[in-house]
Amino acid sequence: MSTPAPHWTTRAYPTAYRREYADEVSDLLSQVTADRGRLAGVLEQAAVLGHALRLRTGMDSARPGGRFLAGLLPLAVPVAASLCLTLLVVQQLPSLPWDGERAYTPLAYVPWLAVLGCALAGRWTAARIATGAALLGAAASLPLVRWTDGAEGLAQNRATLAGLALAALLVLAAPPDLPPTSGGARRTMALVALALGVPLLAGSVTVFQAVSGPFTTADARPDPLRLLFFFTPLVLAVPAALAVARARFGPVLAALLIAGSVLAFVPVGWVQQMPYGTGGLWARMTGVTGVLALVVYAVLRTRERRTGW
Repeated sequence: MSTPAPHWTTRAYPTAYRREYADEVSDLLSQVTADRGRLAGVLEQAAVLGHALRLRTGMDSARPGGRFLAGLLPLAVPVAASLCLTLLVVQQLPSLPWDGERAYTPLAYVPWLAVLGCALAGRWTAARIATGAALLGAAASLPLVRWTDGAEGLAQNRATLAGLALAALLVLAAPPDLPPTSGGARRTMALVALALGVPLLAGSVTVFQAVSGPFTTADARPDPLRLLFFFTPLVLAVPAALAVARARFGPVLAALLIAGSVLAFVPVGWVQQMPYGTGGLWARMTGVTGVLALVVYAVLRTRERRTGW
C-alpha cells in the first residue's frame, strides 16, 4: 500500500528537516483536523508554516536569534498595550484646536489590551491569537483611515499603525515554545505596563496652555507619541539591563549597547533623525542600559562565586 503524500505545508521546511519529519507533521495535521475541526486544522497549518520559517531564518528556540526575540516579548507587549490604551482614552476626550487629525482606529488598538491581559494571565496561546487580530486590525485600519480621514489622516497615522504591526510581527515571529509565562516575565510585563502606561496616560489627558500667537494662549494636550518616545527609554533601561545581564553573552551584548550609544553621535546630527528630537535621549539611555547590565552581571557572578565556596 502506498504511503500518503506529505502535507503541502511541509514543503516549507528545510530539506533535511522535511526528509526526517514530513510524515510525522502530516499525521499531526490530519489528526488535529479530524479531532478538532477545520478551523483548528488551519491554525495548526499556520503554526507549521511559522515553524518552518523560523527554522529557515535561524529564529527557532534552539538558536540565539529565536531566544533574543523571545527575550523582547516582556518589553514589547506592555509598550504596545500602553500606547493603545492611551490612544483609546484620548480619542474619547473633547477635541482641542491643537490636537491634530489623529484618526480613531480601535481595530488596531483593542486587540493589544487582550494580548497584555492574556500574557499576564499566562495564557500565551490566546495572547498569540489576539496578536494576530492586532496585526489584521492594523492592516485593515490603513485603508479605513484613508477612506474616513483622507490622505492627511493616513499620513498622520501611518507610522503608528506600522509600528503596531511590526510589534505584532515580532510577537508572532518569536518561538511559541519560549513563552513569557514565567513569574519573572509576567512581573516584568506588569511593571513595565504600570511604569509606562500611567505617565503616558496621565500626560496625554493633561491640558496645558500653549502659546498660539503674540500674547495669546490656547488649550492643548501633549501628543501621546511624543510622550511614548520620551518615557520608553527611561522605563525600559532597568528591565532591559537585567535581561542583558542574564543573557548567555551578557557582557558582549552590554559592550555592544555602550558602543552603539557612542557611535549614534557619529556623524553629528544622526541622532536628530529620531522622532520628536529624542535621539539623544535614546542614545544615552542605551549606554546607561549597557553600563547597568555590566554592573548587574558582575554582581551576579560575584554572588555565584561566593555561594560556590
